[in-house]
Amino acid sequence: MKEKQAVQEAFTELSSHYEEAVDGELQAFWGWSYMGFVEELVKRTDIKENQKILDIATGTSVIPRKILTKKIKGIHITGLDITESMLRQGKKNIDASELNTSISLSCGDAMALPFHGQSFDVVVSGLASHHMNIPLMLSEMKRVLKPGGLLSVIDVGTSPFWENPIMQFIARIFTYLYFIIKENPTRAWAEASVITNLRTPEGWERELSTLELQSISITKLPSRYCFLPEPLAITCIKGI
Repeated sequence: MKEKQAVQEAFTELSSHYEEAVDGELQAFWGWSYMGFVEELVKRTDIKENQKILDIATGTSVIPRKILTKKIKGIHITGLDITESMLRQGKKNIDASELNTSISLSCGDAMALPFHGQSFDVVVSGLASHHMNIPLMLSEMKRVLKPGGLLSVIDVGTSPFWENPIMQFIARIFTYLYFIIKENPTRAWAEASVITNLRTPEGWERELSTLELQSISITKLPSRYCFLPEPLAITCIKGI
């Protein structure tokens, strides 16, 4: 099964209970609630009045809805996701929150963004980059950012210990078993197959520097277990 197809199938099945499932997973691995994780992303993202914001892999629109609670005047958020059922659930959530005039949703691929270059002031993404070709994703993020625009990402990182092929093999087996018990075989395959996509802080630094992104900041966030891959918060700026 190809990785992109597996992700679409897994998150189609997950869409009805996505927020509850992710909350349980973050609590188990890192000691974070899902909303706490989203709040951390929003807190670290400097958003100004009248900006256009893109949320990549928006899922059920949790991040756009959280951003709008900051009550920043004139902002508009576009949420993009490759899975239509996630977007349908996101649309229901937006309608229920009466925030629909400030959020639009688009179905598309983060590695081939359906937007013109220099369309957004801010690009954010939470818990998604490990499912993607990171160099291609970052290249597309940079393309759609305006000069001086902000890129803000929070996701799972790794360490040199987990880059060892033997440890990656063990991690894939553990991940597969965890998700096949908690969810289903499709989700298990989708999550286990992306272990090699994880980057260390130094790996992220190299990827961002290669694209000549500036003011790079990579922060390890607190985690319940020091021996597991840790969450990372990443921000940088597109040069003018």
